[in-house]
Amino acid sequence: MKSPRLFLTAFLSFLLLCLFGFCFTACVGDEPAPDTDPDTTADTPTEAPTEAPTEAPTEEETTEAETEPFKPDPTLSVPSYDAALSDLDNFPLIFEYEGTEYTGFAGFTLEAEEYVEVKNGIQTTLSLRHPDIPALFKLVSTVYPAETAYEYTVYVTNDSGARTGTFSDLAFELTFTGEDPVISGIKGDAVGQNYCAYEHDLGQRSRYSDVCSSGRPSHGVFPYYNLSYGDGGTFIAIGWPGNWAARFDYSKSKKVTTVKASQNILRTYLEPNETIRTPLLGLVDYKGLTPDQQTNAWRHYFIKDVLRELDGETYPVYTGVSQGCTGNNTSRLLQILNCYKDAGVSPELLWLDAGWYFGANGESVSWPQTGSMDMDTNRFPDRMADIGKFCKDNDMRMMIWFEPESIRLDKNAFLAGQEGFKEEWFLPKAMEGSWLEGYIMNLTDPECVEWVFQKICKVIDDAGATGFRSDFNCDPGGSWASNDLRNPGRKGMTENLYVQGYLSLWDKIIERYPGIYMDSCASGGGRNDLETMKRAVPLHYTDWFDGNHEDYNMKGRMTQALFAWFPYFKNEIYDTDNMYKVRMNYAPLSLMNFGPVLDKNADWTLNKQGYAEFEQIRGYFYADYYQLVEWTAEPNRWNAWEFYDPATASGYASVFCHEATKELSTTVMLKGLDPEKTYRVTDFDGLVDVTADGASLMESGIPVTVPEKPYAIIMLIKPAE
Repeated sequence: MKSPRLFLTAFLSFLLLCLFGFCFTACVGDEPAPDTDPDTTADTPTEAPTEAPTEAPTEEETTEAETEPFKPDPTLSVPSYDAALSDLDNFPLIFEYEGTEYTGFAGFTLEAEEYVEVKNGIQTTLSLRHPDIPALFKLVSTVYPAETAYEYTVYVTNDSGARTGTFSDLAFELTFTGEDPVISGIKGDAVGQNYCAYEHDLGQRSRYSDVCSSGRPSHGVFPYYNLSYGDGGTFIAIGWPGNWAARFDYSKSKKVTTVKASQNILRTYLEPNETIRTPLLGLVDYKGLTPDQQTNAWRHYFIKDVLRELDGETYPVYTGVSQGCTGNNTSRLLQILNCYKDAGVSPELLWLDAGWYFGANGESVSWPQTGSMDMDTNRFPDRMADIGKFCKDNDMRMMIWFEPESIRLDKNAFLAGQEGFKEEWFLPKAMEGSWLEGYIMNLTDPECVEWVFQKICKVIDDAGATGFRSDFNCDPGGSWASNDLRNPGRKGMTENLYVQGYLSLWDKIIERYPGIYMDSCASGGGRNDLETMKRAVPLHYTDWFDGNHEDYNMKGRMTQALFAWFPYFKNEIYDTDNMYKVRMNYAPLSLMNFGPVLDKNADWTLNKQGYAEFEQIRGYFYADYYQLVEWTAEPNRWNAWEFYDPATASGYASVFCHEATKELSTTVMLKGLDPEKTYRVTDFDGLVDVTADGASLMESGIPVTVPEKPYAIIMLIKPAE
């Protein structure tokens, strides 16, 4: 078939300014599936997230479809992406229709093509049709040349007017050529994984697989991988807020690694006008990079191309405070906020958590009861408008917690009290028999999505909120599967439509409130796939600390691992009684709560010191990141990480001696510095003051001795005067 021509030249001058100076060798094509050794092993964690994507994407600006053959511009080349779009017959998509296997778009006709400029890149939408399949296929691909990154999603819409046959195993299957392939990454939240780092050598065990079956995509498993091979590699991210599967197979004889990624199970027909879709697949190619450089190649893509902009800027770095709403009211919350103000402390974000709503019968309830999304006007007669006004007047962002997809209230009472809600909008119960048992909103229905959207908007508008925190405290996988049983021949269809409805809900919120600050939470870090991260940030990355406030050993492990994958998240201090705890919680959102805030005789010294120190380092969280010690779960260890901005030749390093660390002295080797530049490195406590060239600081390091344990040091890195 005739291949499309990418619309690149209009963006040439801009993109040239951003290009990395390296080439890429990942091979995407029609290599046959590699042979695997008979003694292959599989690593298969069993939990993950839920949620949903949007319907077929909307383009903002389109150009007239081009008809000339695709000719990659060598100055803007991302070879793997160029190869895939230049040879659509062998595009890395596989599926079955009515028992016939299709590979790529061989036999398809290209009906239309559109090109749209997006932030840092170009999005191409190709409409394709096969004579034997009564459906329209849309391939949406985006390339970000400066980051050598690209993304794929495929939508299939039944526009025939009649029921289709059965589609199954709609998946991406890519091949990468190179010796010594190794997969590295971290595990997901919960299930005992807690973001543990891992490495799998495919040369030794030629198969690796992950499966999410809970419906929450980053509980236990983590849909992000670094696949290195030969002298390069590719980061692979799966954007699917539901059940997904990833499999890696290595053929030693062919030196080829085959990667398959998809919704875990999908076998369904389509009714007229229905759409199914693949996960969003994100890839970042690299060549000739050290492990630290690989980490920052991924971070550059995430910061530039994944994170939403708020009012034209990257997600703002904030200090903040949090309060649960159970047992609170407008008067008390304003009293707390005024205490911070009177103490001369100026948090930039107010986080209001669960418990602000009525129950099914108009009574005050507390979490885990949820579902009405009606403000409890007995406790908040102002509907939080006075709190919103305080925040606006004091340059604070106000974020409110929702659990908009779950109904843990009496069904009949809920139906009687909720105008416009239809009984068919209850999906089957999730997590039956547990303390989180409840119904799930039927987000497969656009009318239900609209009902939920309007409830959310009412709360946001009344309060004047500028932040939306979405929680999801149940595994929806069982509910989706139960609903599929009502419609034989539709396995995985409830999930696919739900995912689309979930993402459309988030997109509607963003469209109405373009500058809204959005947090994705699902019992902690359960729903942090790439599609969700295109819309929100993973602030509450674990529930572990809800019951383990003082586990700073675990916090050090999680924080060190997470910064390599998620540039933006929240850390929270619960007790401000030493600077070790305060400094452990410095993050892009640093919640520096003060326990005795209502005590007129409270000592605010350490809290204020935390704010002052944070002010000196807040500008570095989007800089290059380095782990200064090897990640380990062993309690007898130091933690140390560094952020360094080569543009300003400055940054900072965090160094932690924990309670279980045996030695009070260590040597910290910095990374990423200019070997010939002279730096001065100092800390906040007067323990370090070193002036040396970058080579010495990286090779010989900085001796550090702390007076006690636990102890934390923040070292500022500046050019020497």
